[in-house]
Amino acid sequence: MGKSGRANTLSRYPWGQEVSCKHAIIDDGKTMGSVLNEPDGCGEDTTWPVGSRDANAYGLNDMHGNAGEWTMNWYEQGALNRYANGDLKGPESGRQRVVRGGSWDENVDNLRSSFRNVKPPVSGRSIYGSIGFRCAYDVE
Repeated sequence: MGKSGRANTLSRYPWGQEVSCKHAIIDDGKTMGSVLNEPDGCGEDTTWPVGSRDANAYGLNDMHGNAGEWTMNWYEQGALNRYANGDLKGPESGRQRVVRGGSWDENVDNLRSSFRNVKPPVSGRSIYGSIGFRCAYDVE
């Protein structure tokens, strides 16, 4: 997600160094909307429609905030060294999967492309209501 999420910029986010509800659907701790005393989801306490904020320079929407994205990678503490050396396959198994991009109910630190959130891939009542997935394909 790093390079595509930031649209090949050198800043923390494709729009610059800081994030706010102007750029992404997040919990910024201050923006209030229709839900009383609730900053999650920029004051709406939920996801917003896809593309509610501007796309990055690659035309990709919601790479930061709105819904976090499950990745196919299992979490492994030393995996970043593996990836840096060109092995992008990642661990074969594990207890937790990597989630990227942050979501409507997470603070701004979780929105960084480089931030690897980890969650066990389980389901249950009202668990992980802020994580989804992104369908993607290679363009030839």
